[in-house]
Amino acid sequence: MSLNRRFSCAAVCATLLFTALLTGCGSKTEKALELAALSTGNWQFNSNAVNASRLPAISGELSQSSSTVTGIFHSNSASSCVAPTAAIELSGSTNADGLLTLTGGLAGGTLTVNGTLAADGKSLSDATYNVSGGTCAFSAPAPAAGQNFASVTGNYAGGFSDPNGHVIDITAVLTQTPASDTDGNFQLSGTGTFPSNPCFSSPVSVASSQVTGGSVTLTYTDNTRGNSVTASGTFSTDGTTLTVTNWTLTGTCGPDSGTGLLTKQ
Repeated sequence: MSLNRRFSCAAVCATLLFTALLTGCGSKTEKALELAALSTGNWQFNSNAVNASRLPAISGELSQSSSTVTGIFHSNSASSCVAPTAAIELSGSTNADGLLTLTGGLAGGTLTVNGTLAADGKSLSDATYNVSGGTCAFSAPAPAAGQNFASVTGNYAGGFSDPNGHVIDITAVLTQTPASDTDGNFQLSGTGTFPSNPCFSSPVSVASSQVTGGSVTLTYTDNTRGNSVTASGTFSTDGTTLTVTNWTLTGTCGPDSGTGLLTKQ
């Protein structure tokens, strides 16, 4: 074999090897770029497993800086092993494969949450959470669901109805706080309009509220006419539908109660 031919073969082989290395590196880079960052904001982790019955759901705020994730959570149930007012501080990280791990102290033990982020960063698959030690200890890690909920912000319209068939029309302008309070709860501000309703001089402002996980509670109070209506329920993950499982009217027009539905316009 001539020297020139040997040189050409070596050059071709080197080129192929270099291309293969670049392709491999490029695949890893593309894979990393395809992984969405965790969607910061309002999150909920819950489990229906028997071994999670002492802490069936927690919710709060998650935020991310590079691969580091931090959160402030609380129990969603007054009957759980820890009071809903007890803040649970979580910290952890994500890796190149989208695996999320969070840990934090809880009632003398350690809470651990694991799962794989979806491509949009808004949910976890193959998720588990576990409490080792303390008064909330699990017998084993529990399969769980992890979900991010969009902000309850926008213009909503719908109605409240009571058992007697009376319907109260309502339009609401709501804005959710961008960050939670020290317990991981978000709040709402805004107004509600009850057209042609003798109980409220519309628009009336939100007097108090709480958004946590997929649950929402808000109260409208009209101090002029002495009436308040408190609505509580759930909302869709994209924040477009508010399902009022119960509303209660108190004051000069009360008592009354019922259910309702509001949708983003």
